[in-house]
Amino acid sequence: MSTAAQLYMTLHRLSTAAEAPDAATRTQGISRNELLTLLGISTRANGSLSEAQERAFERAKQTLRDAGARITHVTTDLGERYRLEPSDAAKLPAWNPTAEDFRLINTILRGWEGTELQDDAYRILRKIALTSENLTDEALAAAKILEPKTGKRQRAKNLYTYREPLQRIYFSDNPHLNELFTAYAERKTVTFTYQTAAGATRTQEKVSVAGIGYRYGTWYFVGYYTESSERKEYTFRASRIQKLTMLSRIDSTPINATFNAKNWLEDIKGYEESLIVAEVNADSTLSEPFTVPSYGTIDSAVAATSYSCVIEPPEESEDASTRQRDSYAAQQQLLRTLTDLHSGTVEDPGTWADINQRNRNNSLDDLVDLLLGLHRADRWASAHDEAPMPLNQLNALYSVDTKKNRDLGKTIIPEIFAQVDTVPFESDPKDPDALKPTYINLLPDFGGATPHTLLNYARLTDTELAILVFTLSAADILHPADARLGSIRAALAAAYPNAPVYAQHLCFAPEEPLLQEATAALSSGNAVTIGYGTSERAADRLVDPYALVLHRDHMYLHAWCRTAEERYYAARGEEVPAQVPEAFAHAATGEAANSADSEAGEKEPTFWRNFRLTRINHIQEAGAGRTHPVTGDTVPNWHAQQHSTQTNPFAELRIHPTEHIPSGEPLDTLTATYMRRSTHHVKKASRTQYVRIHYYNNAHGAGDKNILDTVIAHRGALELVGPAHLRAALLDQLQTLKASSRRGAPAEK
Repeated sequence: MSTAAQLYMTLHRLSTAAEAPDAATRTQGISRNELLTLLGISTRANGSLSEAQERAFERAKQTLRDAGARITHVTTDLGERYRLEPSDAAKLPAWNPTAEDFRLINTILRGWEGTELQDDAYRILRKIALTSENLTDEALAAAKILEPKTGKRQRAKNLYTYREPLQRIYFSDNPHLNELFTAYAERKTVTFTYQTAAGATRTQEKVSVAGIGYRYGTWYFVGYYTESSERKEYTFRASRIQKLTMLSRIDSTPINATFNAKNWLEDIKGYEESLIVAEVNADSTLSEPFTVPSYGTIDSAVAATSYSCVIEPPEESEDASTRQRDSYAAQQQLLRTLTDLHSGTVEDPGTWADINQRNRNNSLDDLVDLLLGLHRADRWASAHDEAPMPLNQLNALYSVDTKKNRDLGKTIIPEIFAQVDTVPFESDPKDPDALKPTYINLLPDFGGATPHTLLNYARLTDTELAILVFTLSAADILHPADARLGSIRAALAAAYPNAPVYAQHLCFAPEEPLLQEATAALSSGNAVTIGYGTSERAADRLVDPYALVLHRDHMYLHAWCRTAEERYYAARGEEVPAQVPEAFAHAATGEAANSADSEAGEKEPTFWRNFRLTRINHIQEAGAGRTHPVTGDTVPNWHAQQHSTQTNPFAELRIHPTEHIPSGEPLDTLTATYMRRSTHHVKKASRTQYVRIHYYNNAHGAGDKNILDTVIAHRGALELVGPAHLRAALLDQLQTLKASSRRGAPAEK
């Protein structure tokens, strides 16, 4: 694997090829042998590469491309040559988000935390924070920007905290999101195995991704077969992709000019067929059979099992529904698989080790961060009489994403000095005589026209731009009427001309009951009465709506519940305060105080609630609304806190080998997903096999159910090994469903 230092020096060499003394390098680029040497990849005696060396070569080139390098490969009479594409599209644009624009961007991009696109979102944040002229200490001071929580002067090194008080977006994950966004943005074709609605598996070859969307709680993409002259558009559900391979082949044909993702998503039917099921009652008897919508055999089997329903067996006739037959068989197989998996003795995992969340130790991040550092140091030098920028000030700026500083002076800078004699920047060691010196400052020294090339890599890559454009689409729903969205889009379009085109192909369009009514209630500013709960336990609540919140696959109305507030004070024999108690809000900002700020043993009441839209029966206006202190320490913050708050309950999961993953999802992808969500893990044979996930569990046991549903959804890829009571509850649910399943013809509907 090429190091970040090798990748940087390779990029520097490619950037300076136009200044080379020989005509071949100036016009055609560097040779393949020189590229391999720069990347630290040795060849065999005859110049060929082993399979491992070939994979390392491809990974290194892809890392450079992921950093934004537009590398082209040509074959000449001198052999294979590599150079950078001289394109206006590769230049660093003048995009300088204001502090208020950044506050919104910083908030919405965190919706990708814990997902496949987390690292991409973090890189976007670092690029904006280190390149925008409006986010320096001087600019923030001139604009009189204050920290939201403390009311003190906002500093560039503390931009991590500069965001909205309420996190409204938490996207659902999919192991192929990065590949799909990259394939779309770079116009690369993909080949993948796909599970049809009937459960069959087919290979889809050389598909070009024309759009990506989110609807019905799941990810979709539209694509067409590049080798078909029709170029007919087909819709694929991302959760049904098994193995996906992104090909190097570029689809040069433009996407259909009339294609619009929003219209496409609205045309997708949420459910295709119906299914007859019966619910297992508390006494293990079955309810009367009833009909539910079905969108796929496997999906139905998983959903029915999660909701403690059994799928009725098919009728014994030629007219029997294929979906009924296949879904019944799929559920029976699922019950057998999970029951067998959880019936045996739990293996002792051994010693648990901490997971250091996000160390940023991969070579792509190292490379990007050095390029960003050079960009910021170059601007510093221009403003400070060509003086080098102190690294203690530069390192702190990288904390915008994870609240962790970078240390360039101990990592990539000394590594570059140790490997090459001529370095394209200056940096002074703290102790020149030290065996491994630490460097204390940075001053770019590119020479010639190089800075106009190297500093371009502080721009957003095509994939990052696509992710940001999609995120803004979600913000339209979750932050309606926010004027900043318009200004961000206008500035982004001016800097990146492809942004409006991407907006036509990438769309967040959730389909939720009462979504329009909830949005109208928010815009009115009035209080509303909602009917909330199941049909058997519905109750009216008087609430002051504040925001819509997306949490994974569901939409919620975030509101102050006056009904709960009145109950609380009535139980204490007190009147509801006419104004917000002083302890609830920060004097400078008006935001709610954290519970950690209260006196020991004292717990502040909060009446913020999250009402799932699918459980709201009606919404009616109920007079003037009231304002309340806004806090992020409520249910929407579960995702960010539940996996790291170790006072919360936890579940221990075992990740089974690849052959146990029915979906065909690669083992390393599944492992990476759960490593992101866990606090501890156990390795066996050099790979993570056990993970410990903390979660929030309310009074109704919603967190416990979510763990059980997660294990069921993975269909044998995850084993719930602890705690014992949760494993026992899962096994009891499975055995009850198995025993309650009817055999033979189903009962009449």
